[in-house]
Amino acid sequence: MRKFVFILLIIFSISVVNANDNPKRAKQLKSDIAAAKAAIKNAVDMEKNDNAAKNKLAALEKNENTIRKYILQNEYKDREDLHLLLIELIWKQYEVGNNKMYLKQQTDTAWYVKTGRRLFLEIESFDSLDSRVDAKGVSTPSYRKKHAETYAPYIGNIQKGGIYFLHHKDWSEAWNCFDMYLDSRKWPVFASVKRDTTNDTQTAYYAILAANNLNNLEKAKKYAEEALTYKPRYENALILLSNLSIEKGDTTLYIDYIKRGFKNFTKSEYFFPRLIDYYTAKGEYDIAENYVDEALRADSTYSLFLLAKHSVLMSKEKYDDALRYAYLLKEHGDSQSILDYNMGYIYYIKAQQALKQPGKNLRLRMKDAQKYYKFLLPYMERYRSAVPEDREKWYPVLYDAYLNLNMGKEFNALKN
Repeated sequence: MRKFVFILLIIFSISVVNANDNPKRAKQLKSDIAAAKAAIKNAVDMEKNDNAAKNKLAALEKNENTIRKYILQNEYKDREDLHLLLIELIWKQYEVGNNKMYLKQQTDTAWYVKTGRRLFLEIESFDSLDSRVDAKGVSTPSYRKKHAETYAPYIGNIQKGGIYFLHHKDWSEAWNCFDMYLDSRKWPVFASVKRDTTNDTQTAYYAILAANNLNNLEKAKKYAEEALTYKPRYENALILLSNLSIEKGDTTLYIDYIKRGFKNFTKSEYFFPRLIDYYTAKGEYDIAENYVDEALRADSTYSLFLLAKHSVLMSKEKYDDALRYAYLLKEHGDSQSILDYNMGYIYYIKAQQALKQPGKNLRLRMKDAQKYYKFLLPYMERYRSAVPEDREKWYPVLYDAYLNLNMGKEFNALKN
């Protein structure tokens, strides 16, 4: 019985507290609304750079924060009057920046853009609230037309703000601006507004540029396809997306961008080598060679393509064909050390094969082998001179060559 009485006392105490608390909170809310309205009413002549103007702006900011705290509470989050009041508080601040820019007065651009973003976020948020379906299943947003007419003309400032942050390397704010500007095309509140979309593809490119600097693939993917329709930066967009994709481990996306890059920029020194490297690393040499042949059809004399063909043939152990392309490269003036090594190595393989020829006696086999050992010397010695630290490659080849050619002096020097 005592326990039951105790519980009743607790319930009674809580109800008394709530009863006393609600009128108190209602009174405070009423007071805060009145203060916010007064701040809005006093928001005149705020372009002046004096203490009075600064105090009025500070009052708007203070009251914005106060009203926002109410909206963040479940009890008040659906109060349309509070949302409208918040929009008006932010709008009055935004007007200050607009007027100062019109009058060519000094303005805190970052503050101005961030205020604009807060304004549009609240407009979109209120529109969702205003568009709630009634009991009959009808949605009749009462403020949509007014808000579209009043605020839509300023949405372009958000895109310009993104460019401002991009120039200042504030990648996060830049992304926020570009994302809002592009995403706002889908907002119901602006559905009836005819917008200038001339710069949208460029803005999408700016968005992936910001996302790339944030190292965020998901953000980049959001506007990637639209950004790739911005022709002046198509190649660079593909490079940015390729780099970000492989860095984040999305190989499928990476190779898709690389293929697109190769198709449209065949002679680019970015896409083609990476495409070939991708397939050769997987041991898919036939696919790699198909892409090389496609490239050679576009330009049969381009050294990059000839070198790739030579390298793929080396990987496939088609040494005669690889040697032919190596000589072609030499004729084109290619002096890369890897060519010297490969040519020397091919002749080394031929020497080994000659030593194992069936049906020939040792003397004839040695004679054939020595011919190839002599061929390899200038290439492997040049490679040794160019890359002395790569001893594991050139040492065993030269060791065999000097030994089989009876080059005692060079053999002894090599061992030392």
